[in-house]
Amino acid sequence: MTALSSGVHVFARPETKERWLQFTSDVLGLSPVEVTSAYLKSPQPMYSVKFANGASMSIEFSEDALSDDQALRGAWFELKVDDPEAMQQRAIAFGLRRVVHPATPFFYIQAPGGQVFRIVGDQAG
Repeated sequence: MTALSSGVHVFARPETKERWLQFTSDVLGLSPVEVTSAYLKSPQPMYSVKFANGASMSIEFSEDALSDDQALRGAWFELKVDDPEAMQQRAIAFGLRRVVHPATPFFYIQAPGGQVFRIVGDQAG
């Protein structure tokens, strides 16, 4: 059996750190926490956010992270929310870039670290 776990780890450039942490709280409504672990050897702090369904995303800020343009060709994530319209409005008000995929009609935004998220409701297909 092979299954995708509920944990994701992403990279972002150090200069996006404060804006990325603010994005997670102001737009996503989540509380980023600094990761502390005996096995973590990074010279810079990493952060983690927990989602309502138990999934988690950790973020590492590194000079080697992709640029925003490069990240458009990386993994894209899907956020399932109770009120997609409200989150879309918060994302735009926060100043996030809207990403238009030429083959789909869906609402995508690009986080301050370059990651792309689709915002969907329960009826997502």
